[in-house]
Amino acid sequence: MNGLTEASILSLESPLARVVEVHEALGSTQERARELARGGAHHGTLVVAGVQTGGRGRLRRAWGSPEGGLWMSLVLRPNLEAAAAPRLTQAAAVAVAKALREIGANVGIKWPNDLLVEPGGRKICGILAESSIRAAGRGEAPRVDHAVLGVGLNANLDLEDLGVTDREVATLRCELGRDLDPLDLLRRLLQNLDAELERVHDFAVILDDWRVLSVTLGERVRVKRLGEVLEGLAVDVSPEGALLLQTRDGVLELYEGEVERLLREGDAYTS
Repeated sequence: MNGLTEASILSLESPLARVVEVHEALGSTQERARELARGGAHHGTLVVAGVQTGGRGRLRRAWGSPEGGLWMSLVLRPNLEAAAAPRLTQAAAVAVAKALREIGANVGIKWPNDLLVEPGGRKICGILAESSIRAAGRGEAPRVDHAVLGVGLNANLDLEDLGVTDREVATLRCELGRDLDPLDLLRRLLQNLDAELERVHDFAVILDDWRVLSVTLGERVRVKRLGEVLEGLAVDVSPEGALLLQTRDGVLELYEGEVERLLREGDAYTS
Protein backbone atom coordinates (compact mmCIF):
# COMPACT_ATOMS: atom_id res chain seq x y z
CA MET A 1 0.00 0.00 0.00
CA ASN A 2 1.31 3.45 -0.83
CA GLY A 3 2.87 5.23 2.12
CA LEU A 4 4.03 2.16 4.03
CA THR A 5 7.80 2.04 4.46
CA GLU A 6 9.98 0.45 7.07
CA ALA A 7 10.77 3.90 8.49
CA SER A 8 7.14 5.02 8.67
CA ILE A 9 6.03 1.79 10.35
CA LEU A 10 8.88 1.92 12.87
CA SER A 11 7.81 5.49 13.69
CA LEU A 12 4.59 4.03 15.13
CA GLU A 13 6.71 2.57 17.96
CA SER A 14 4.42 -0.43 18.23
CA PRO A 15 5.55 -3.43 20.32
CA LEU A 16 4.35 -5.53 17.40
CA ALA A 17 6.56 -3.74 14.87
CA ARG A 18 10.00 -3.66 16.46
CA VAL A 19 11.53 -5.24 13.35
CA VAL A 20 9.90 -4.50 9.99
CA GLU A 21 10.20 -5.83 6.46
CA VAL A 22 8.28 -4.11 3.67
CA HIS A 23 8.18 -5.80 0.27
CA GLU A 24 6.78 -4.34 -2.93
CA ALA A 25 5.76 -7.86 -3.93
CA LEU A 26 6.09 -11.16 -2.10
CA GLY A 27 4.80 -14.66 -2.57
CA SER A 28 3.34 -14.76 0.93
CA THR A 29 3.91 -12.65 4.03
CA GLN A 30 2.94 -15.71 6.08
CA GLU A 31 5.65 -17.84 4.53
CA ARG A 32 8.26 -15.11 4.97
CA ALA A 33 7.31 -14.51 8.61
CA ARG A 34 7.38 -18.27 9.22
CA GLU A 35 10.88 -18.40 7.77
CA LEU A 36 11.99 -15.52 9.99
CA ALA A 37 10.43 -17.13 13.09
CA ARG A 38 12.24 -20.39 12.47
CA GLY A 39 15.44 -18.40 12.19
CA GLY A 40 14.92 -16.90 15.63
CA ALA A 41 13.13 -13.63 14.81
CA HIS A 42 11.96 -11.76 17.87
CA HIS A 43 8.40 -11.14 19.01
CA GLY A 44 7.13 -8.12 17.12
CA THR A 45 8.69 -8.86 13.74
CA LEU A 46 6.30 -7.58 11.06
CA VAL A 47 6.26 -8.45 7.36
CA VAL A 48 4.18 -6.30 4.99
CA ALA A 49 3.74 -6.67 1.23
CA GLY A 50 2.21 -4.34 -1.33
CA VAL A 51 1.18 -7.37 -3.40
CA GLN A 52 1.10 -11.06 -2.56
CA THR A 53 1.42 -13.45 -5.47
CA GLY A 54 0.69 -16.61 -3.51
CA GLY A 55 -1.43 -15.55 -0.55
CA ARG A 56 -3.31 -18.32 1.26
CA GLY A 57 -5.92 -18.42 3.95
CA ARG A 58 -7.32 -21.21 6.07
CA LEU A 59 -7.42 -24.65 4.49
CA ARG A 60 -4.82 -23.43 1.97
CA ARG A 61 -7.43 -21.46 0.01
CA ALA A 62 -6.07 -18.88 -2.41
CA TRP A 63 -6.46 -15.28 -1.22
CA GLY A 64 -6.28 -12.58 -3.86
CA SER A 65 -3.83 -9.91 -2.71
CA PRO A 66 -3.52 -7.04 -5.22
CA GLU A 67 -2.11 -3.57 -4.67
CA GLY A 68 -4.29 -1.53 -2.32
CA GLY A 69 -4.92 -4.19 0.30
CA LEU A 70 -3.15 -4.58 3.62
CA TRP A 71 -1.26 -7.87 3.59
CA MET A 72 0.77 -8.52 6.72
CA SER A 73 2.10 -11.22 9.04
CA LEU A 74 3.49 -10.98 12.56
CA VAL A 75 5.95 -13.14 14.43
CA LEU A 76 4.72 -13.66 17.98
CA ARG A 77 6.35 -15.43 20.91
CA PRO A 78 3.49 -15.67 23.39
CA ASN A 79 3.85 -17.26 26.79
CA LEU A 80 1.21 -19.91 26.19
CA GLU A 81 0.74 -23.62 26.68
CA ALA A 82 0.18 -25.44 23.40
CA ALA A 83 -3.44 -26.18 24.29
CA ALA A 84 -4.14 -22.45 24.45
CA ALA A 85 -2.66 -21.64 21.03
CA PRO A 86 -6.10 -21.37 19.32
CA ARG A 87 -6.84 -18.37 21.54
CA LEU A 88 -4.59 -16.28 19.30
CA THR A 89 -6.99 -16.56 16.37
CA GLN A 90 -10.00 -15.30 18.26
CA ALA A 91 -8.06 -12.61 20.08
CA ALA A 92 -6.85 -11.34 16.71
CA ALA A 93 -10.34 -11.47 15.21
CA VAL A 94 -11.69 -9.33 18.06
CA ALA A 95 -8.81 -6.88 17.67
CA VAL A 96 -9.20 -6.38 13.93
CA ALA A 97 -12.98 -6.15 14.17
CA LYS A 98 -12.65 -3.40 16.79
CA ALA A 99 -10.13 -1.53 14.63
CA LEU A 100 -12.41 -1.62 11.59
CA ARG A 101 -15.42 -0.54 13.62
CA GLU A 102 -13.41 2.46 14.83
CA ILE A 103 -13.25 3.71 11.24
CA GLY A 104 -16.93 3.08 10.57
CA ALA A 105 -17.01 -0.37 8.96
CA ASN A 106 -19.91 -2.51 10.19
CA VAL A 107 -18.05 -5.79 10.56
CA GLY A 108 -18.69 -8.96 12.52
CA ILE A 109 -16.82 -12.21 13.09
CA LYS A 110 -17.73 -15.50 11.44
CA TRP A 111 -16.39 -18.37 13.51
CA PRO A 112 -13.57 -18.71 13.92
CA ASN A 113 -11.67 -15.97 12.10
CA ASP A 114 -13.29 -14.35 9.07
CA LEU A 115 -14.48 -10.75 9.25
CA LEU A 116 -17.69 -10.04 7.37
CA VAL A 117 -19.44 -6.80 6.48
CA GLU A 118 -23.08 -6.64 7.46
CA PRO A 119 -25.67 -6.76 6.11
CA GLY A 120 -25.01 -9.49 3.61
CA GLY A 121 -22.11 -11.33 5.21
CA ARG A 122 -19.48 -10.24 2.68
CA LYS A 123 -15.91 -11.13 3.56
CA ILE A 124 -13.56 -8.18 4.02
CA CYS A 125 -10.72 -9.70 6.04
CA GLY A 126 -9.16 -13.07 6.75
CA ILE A 127 -7.02 -13.96 9.76
CA LEU A 128 -4.69 -16.93 10.03
CA ALA A 129 -2.72 -17.93 13.13
CA GLU A 130 -0.22 -20.78 12.91
CA SER A 131 1.68 -21.99 15.95
CA SER A 132 4.86 -23.99 16.38
CA ILE A 133 5.08 -26.07 19.53
CA ARG A 134 8.31 -26.80 21.38
CA ALA A 135 8.95 -30.08 23.12
CA ALA A 136 8.21 -30.11 26.82
CA GLY A 137 10.44 -31.33 29.57
CA ARG A 138 9.47 -34.30 31.66
CA GLY A 139 6.25 -33.57 33.52
CA GLU A 140 5.74 -30.27 31.71
CA ALA A 141 3.00 -29.28 29.28
CA PRO A 142 4.10 -28.46 25.71
CA ARG A 143 4.30 -24.73 25.04
CA VAL A 144 4.09 -22.44 22.03
CA ASP A 145 7.55 -21.65 20.70
CA HIS A 146 6.29 -19.07 18.24
CA ALA A 147 3.20 -18.14 16.28
CA VAL A 148 2.76 -16.43 12.93
CA LEU A 149 -0.34 -14.26 12.67
CA GLY A 150 -1.47 -13.22 9.21
CA VAL A 151 -4.02 -10.53 8.38
CA GLY A 152 -5.32 -10.00 4.86
CA LEU A 153 -7.56 -6.94 4.58
CA ASN A 154 -9.37 -5.67 1.49
CA ALA A 155 -8.69 -1.98 2.02
CA ASN A 156 -8.23 0.60 -0.77
CA LEU A 157 -9.61 -1.66 -3.48
CA ASP A 158 -12.56 -2.01 -5.81
CA LEU A 159 -14.29 -5.38 -6.06
CA GLU A 160 -13.04 -5.70 -9.62
CA ASP A 161 -9.46 -5.52 -8.33
CA LEU A 162 -10.03 -8.78 -6.46
CA GLY A 163 -11.09 -10.64 -9.60
CA VAL A 164 -14.34 -11.91 -8.11
CA THR A 165 -17.83 -11.86 -9.50
CA ASP A 166 -19.93 -13.42 -6.74
CA ARG A 167 -20.34 -10.22 -4.69
CA GLU A 168 -19.60 -12.16 -1.51
CA VAL A 169 -16.62 -9.97 -0.75
CA ALA A 170 -16.28 -6.38 0.38
CA THR A 171 -13.61 -3.69 0.56
CA LEU A 172 -13.17 -0.72 2.85
CA ARG A 173 -13.17 1.64 -0.13
CA CYS A 174 -16.56 0.36 -1.25
CA GLU A 175 -18.05 0.32 2.25
CA LEU A 176 -16.82 3.71 3.40
CA GLY A 177 -16.77 5.54 0.08
CA ARG A 178 -13.21 6.70 0.55
CA ASP A 179 -9.64 5.51 0.76
CA LEU A 180 -7.88 5.25 4.09
CA ASP A 181 -4.42 6.37 5.05
CA PRO A 182 -2.46 3.10 5.10
CA LEU A 183 -0.25 4.08 8.01
CA ASP A 184 -3.20 5.14 10.16
CA LEU A 185 -5.01 1.91 9.31
CA LEU A 186 -1.96 -0.13 10.27
CA ARG A 187 -1.57 1.86 13.49
CA ARG A 188 -5.13 1.05 14.51
CA LEU A 189 -4.68 -2.62 13.73
CA LEU A 190 -1.43 -2.89 15.68
CA GLN A 191 -2.83 -1.00 18.67
CA ASN A 192 -5.85 -3.25 18.91
CA LEU A 193 -3.86 -6.42 18.29
CA ASP A 194 -1.41 -5.51 21.03
CA ALA A 195 -4.25 -4.79 23.46
CA GLU A 196 -6.10 -8.06 22.79
CA LEU A 197 -2.97 -10.22 22.78
CA GLU A 198 -2.10 -8.77 26.18
CA ARG A 199 -5.44 -10.13 27.43
CA VAL A 200 -4.99 -13.64 26.01
CA HIS A 201 -4.48 -15.12 29.50
CA ASP A 202 -7.83 -13.60 30.50
CA PHE A 203 -9.52 -15.35 27.62
CA ALA A 204 -13.03 -15.21 29.08
CA VAL A 205 -12.98 -11.42 28.59
CA ILE A 206 -11.92 -11.79 24.97
CA LEU A 207 -14.68 -14.34 24.40
CA ASP A 208 -17.25 -11.95 25.83
CA ASP A 209 -16.24 -9.42 23.17
CA TRP A 210 -16.12 -12.15 20.54
CA ARG A 211 -19.73 -13.12 21.33
CA VAL A 212 -20.89 -9.52 20.94
CA LEU A 213 -19.12 -9.24 17.57
CA SER A 214 -20.15 -12.67 16.28
CA VAL A 215 -22.37 -13.10 13.24
CA THR A 216 -22.42 -16.89 13.74
CA LEU A 217 -23.96 -17.34 17.18
CA GLY A 218 -27.72 -17.64 17.18
CA GLU A 219 -27.76 -18.68 13.51
CA ARG A 220 -28.58 -21.99 11.88
CA VAL A 221 -25.41 -22.98 10.09
CA ARG A 222 -23.86 -25.69 8.00
CA VAL A 223 -20.34 -26.70 8.99
CA LYS A 224 -17.89 -28.78 6.97
CA ARG A 225 -15.52 -30.75 9.18
CA LEU A 226 -13.16 -33.59 8.25
CA GLY A 227 -15.20 -34.61 5.21
CA GLU A 228 -18.58 -34.50 6.93
CA VAL A 229 -21.31 -31.87 6.85
CA LEU A 230 -23.05 -30.86 10.05
CA GLU A 231 -26.10 -28.66 10.43
CA GLY A 232 -27.52 -27.04 13.51
CA LEU A 233 -27.86 -23.95 15.64
CA ALA A 234 -24.66 -22.18 16.70
CA VAL A 235 -25.50 -21.64 20.36
CA ASP A 236 -22.23 -20.50 21.95
CA VAL A 237 -18.49 -21.00 22.19
CA SER A 238 -16.75 -23.04 24.87
CA PRO A 239 -14.32 -21.50 27.38
CA GLU A 240 -11.51 -22.28 24.91
CA GLY A 241 -13.36 -20.96 21.86
CA ALA A 242 -14.79 -24.14 20.33
CA LEU A 243 -18.10 -23.69 18.51
CA LEU A 244 -21.03 -25.31 20.28
CA LEU A 245 -23.45 -26.59 17.65
CA GLN A 246 -26.92 -27.73 18.71
CA THR A 247 -28.04 -30.58 16.47
CA ARG A 248 -30.90 -33.02 16.78
CA ASP A 249 -28.41 -35.48 18.25
CA GLY A 250 -27.25 -33.07 20.93
CA VAL A 251 -24.63 -30.37 21.30
CA LEU A 252 -21.38 -30.87 19.41
CA GLU A 253 -18.15 -29.11 20.37
CA LEU A 254 -16.25 -28.16 17.23
CA TYR A 255 -12.59 -27.21 17.44
CA GLU A 256 -12.15 -27.07 13.71
CA GLY A 257 -14.31 -26.80 10.62
CA GLU A 258 -15.59 -24.31 8.12
CA VAL A 259 -18.91 -22.52 8.48
CA GLU A 260 -19.84 -23.02 4.86
CA ARG A 261 -22.86 -20.77 4.84
CA LEU A 262 -25.74 -19.59 6.96
CA LEU A 263 -28.88 -21.59 6.37
CA ARG A 264 -31.69 -19.39 5.20
CA GLU A 265 -35.44 -19.80 5.37
CA GLY A 266 -36.52 -22.76 3.29
CA ASP A 267 -33.15 -24.55 3.34
CA ALA A 268 -33.15 -28.13 4.50
CA TYR A 269 -32.34 -28.82 8.14
CA THR A 270 -31.31 -32.45 8.30
CA SER A 271 -29.16 -32.96 11.40
